Amino acid sequence: MKKCVITWLLIIALLSSFVPVSFAANSEEYNAAGVLYDIGLFSGTGTKADGSPEFDLDRVPTRNEAVTMLVRLLGKDEEAKNGSWDIPFDDVAEWAKPYVGYAYAHGLTSGTSATTFGGTATITASQYLTFVLRALGYDSSKDFAWDRAWELSDKIGMTDGRYKAGGNFVRGDVAIISRNALDTEQKDSKQTLADKLIADKVFTKNKYKESAETPWVLKEQAPPSVPVTFLVEGEPVYISLCATAGTYTVTPFWNGERFNDYELEIEFGSGRVSQNGDGTFDVKYDGKDALHISLYYDIHPVEKIDADGKKTSFISKTKRSLSFNPPVPDNSGLVIVRNSSIIYPDKGFGDNYSPYFVVDVYYNGVRLTDYTATAAADANFTAKIQADGSLLLMKNTTGSGNITISWQGKTADFRVVFN
Repeated sequence: MKKCVITWLLIIALLSSFVPVSFAANSEEYNAAGVLYDIGLFSGTGTKADGSPEFDLDRVPTRNEAVTMLVRLLGKDEEAKNGSWDIPFDDVAEWAKPYVGYAYAHGLTSGTSATTFGGTATITASQYLTFVLRALGYDSSKDFAWDRAWELSDKIGMTDGRYKAGGNFVRGDVAIISRNALDTEQKDSKQTLADKLIADKVFTKNKYKESAETPWVLKEQAPPSVPVTFLVEGEPVYISLCATAGTYTVTPFWNGERFNDYELEIEFGSGRVSQNGDGTFDVKYDGKDALHISLYYDIHPVEKIDADGKKTSFISKTKRSLSFNPPVPDNSGLVIVRNSSIIYPDKGFGDNYSPYFVVDVYYNGVRLTDYTATAAADANFTAKIQADGSLLLMKNTTGSGNITISWQGKTADFRVVFN
């Protein structure tokens, strides 16, 4: 018995080497930090063993980090690093000097005394919101009170009421506020901060769109690739996989050999498909909704002449379909899975064209192989558990009938319909 991380409903595809995706404790913070990191506005505090950045999102931010983020949100990172700044403070870390220098020179910040900046001191939500509102063009002496900056940030939609006086404020909050600021209009303008930074060539529109649309948690934590073997000839013509989020490299085989003379099309669903040029294609699947892909092969021109001698030409294609579907819930009880559908007890399933169904049986997200399946005496089909554990339901006549699934003392009834 094997936990449903990936399984095949119609056993043609073979999966191996799967590593499940795990999500950060707070995906909102992690995704915000990842988007900012992608476009160069947020730095990690180190590197993990797998080479990905460590963001340290649970730590309280310092004044040095806050000023650095402000300068980057203004699109002045390179100008700060390339500038020569005269600051009166003797306690600024070497890495922070360009940012503190730029902010001080432009009146964006001041020290805690004539000779100290206090860069290692922590910062509050209102203080950081003040920095970001300044980046949007607001004046803390006219437009809002620096110690109640959330009143204005809530009003313009940059924040959602979660920030008040006191409370825990961490680097994850810095990431969320900064990410939201990018899609916030600047003062007295219809131009968002992201629009301004794109116009200033801090990052490109395509880079921002790509980073914003693809959840960074998935990009950072998904396995590099899960191999899938796809035999496109023969029966069945529709193959369905139960899969978690990740990238899948699919290798089609035709007549026992790899080939690359095919076309791909997403029928419906959320995901991306791209051919690699070596006969394989990659599927990026988010694990949320069904993704249906059509593969067309044996592509060739055909000419036909009708009874009147009229010639018609068209392109002939053979179609096979591959479907990625979310995993079966781990509290499902006894269920049947067919194609992209989970069928619960006392529910019917079927269609009006198939002479047979191949389905899988699950209990609480686990695919079963040691169950029994008993068709009712008056059922118009036969039921056979195959060697791989899937259940073959073969049509005898049209009509419907019941089937009982039993496993370790648990039973469930389902209604099967053949028209």
